[in-house]
Amino acid sequence: MGKYIALIRGINVGGNKIVKMQDLKTMLQSLGFQNVKTYIQSGNIVLDGGDADAEAIRGSIEKGISDTFGFDASVIIRTEEEVKSVIANNPFELTEPEEFKRLYVLFLAGELTEEALARLGPYEDGEDKLRVIGKEMYILYSTKVSDSPLFKVPLEKIMGVSATSRNWNTVSKLAVMAAEG
Repeated sequence: MGKYIALIRGINVGGNKIVKMQDLKTMLQSLGFQNVKTYIQSGNIVLDGGDADAEAIRGSIEKGISDTFGFDASVIIRTEEEVKSVIANNPFELTEPEEFKRLYVLFLAGELTEEALARLGPYEDGEDKLRVIGKEMYILYSTKVSDSPLFKVPLEKIMGVSATSRNWNTVSKLAVMAAEG
């Protein structure tokens, strides 16, 4: 069985698209997913996908959310191995725990074009730092995310792909949960 991490975009944020994690877990189990575990209230799920591939899992979850909760929410899927690679490929040399609190990963719906990467160039080494590796963008904020000038930049529009962001603590916890079985 394949272990997958499903990242649901935009639920339980700012009082919108409210979904109780137990209800989400029940819905996923009704779709045939096993060993479903959720982490915090922002749409982080570890599950066994059986023989299904990532695209089939994504489609099934998106349809299940629409049918069950009555709204659309995009889902980005990564395998356990891909999340391990995200951690291993962190391009920033961080040593202090405080530094990791300012590190975020944007999980992209697909790889960026050369044109999109060029449009991101001016943002790579400003006050905040960003790096794109494969289907992930790493952002190291110099301050609180909400106080950052980069936070206000329409990155998805610049990239041309949808994305969902998770802090480093969440990424690390999801990797541990997937490894636990």
